[in-house]
Amino acid sequence: MGKFNKHRVDNYRFGKCEICRQDIPIDYYFSKGDLIMCSECGTEYILTSKSPVKLSIAEGSYGPDDYFGDLMFEEY
Repeated sequence: MGKFNKHRVDNYRFGKCEICRQDIPIDYYFSKGDLIMCSECGTEYILTSKSPVKLSIAEGSYGPDDYFGDLMFEEY
């Protein structure tokens, strides 16, 4: 039986989308500061840390009225 190689098994990790709660794969070639997009809802994130994985929403990619933001209803 071969030796266990952590780097071979752990080729990518996952971040979590704050909007739709979908897993976002973080491949080994991403580096700190890269722009990553959620494939489910399209929200853009900036990779702030790889270990542990930390994502922050990119400025201007998501506003308070998008997706599950505050809804404003007009009275008729």
